Amino acid sequence: MSDHLILLLEDQPLISLDLEDALAAAGFTDVVNMRSRSDAMAWLGEHSPDMVVLDLHLADGDCHEVLEALNACGIPSVIYSGTDMPEGWKDGPFAASDWIEKPADPVRIAEIVAQKLGRS
Repeated sequence: MSDHLILLLEDQPLISLDLEDALAAAGFTDVVNMRSRSDAMAWLGEHSPDMVVLDLHLADGDCHEVLEALNACGIPSVIYSGTDMPEGWKDGPFAASDWIEKPADPVRIAEIVAQKLGRS
């Protein structure tokens, strides 16, 4: 069992469930799942997760603001997105993030989370 708090930002329910299952199988049982950028920003105002896995584009907008907030607090993230990687993605709000294009194996994403949290 893990004591790491993971925030999962994904607005597609089936993808969320797959990611939650993979994270749980890797020992990450404290996962908060949110489907909107606005809910995430409000939640982040009161909580500090150890890691965030997010889709760059949610139903209520893109997550650049979320990434900027994470970077300001030093919270690592994994971007899991169906959009093309933007040019210069290692600059600005993307600097501390790993980029994984959809579709990808949820187990691989859980492995990356574990590596970033020093549990490889």
